Amino acid sequence: MSAVYTGTVKPADAEERVTIRIETDENHVVKKASFDAEGGERLRDCAKVLCEQLLEKDVCDLFQMTNNVIYYNVEPDLKRDELYLASICVLAAKRAGADCCRKNGLPFETGCCDCV
Repeated sequence: MSAVYTGTVKPADAEERVTIRIETDENHVVKKASFDAEGGERLRDCAKVLCEQLLEKDVCDLFQMTNNVIYYNVEPDLKRDELYLASICVLAAKRAGADCCRKNGLPFETGCCDCV
């Protein structure tokens, strides 16, 4: 049986908003990933690349991701003033992972903040 989990980020100081949805199997491995993104084509590029990279990953591994997963895979490269787009996409994916962990009683580390 699969389930869908979501994570959303809407920075207070920016117009962008992104929601990442992951669907996992019974072993909590990501089988599908999708997104909704508002705020421009480059944000959609980042979210699309990220969703492609999430497939077949254990949901607990999502907490180890960094922005590099987008930086190294998005075409063309992000400009300096676009780098934050990767950050909000990765955080949304981590929040989706946290949603899965909370709903399934899986332990996960929140790190030094409550952002997930």
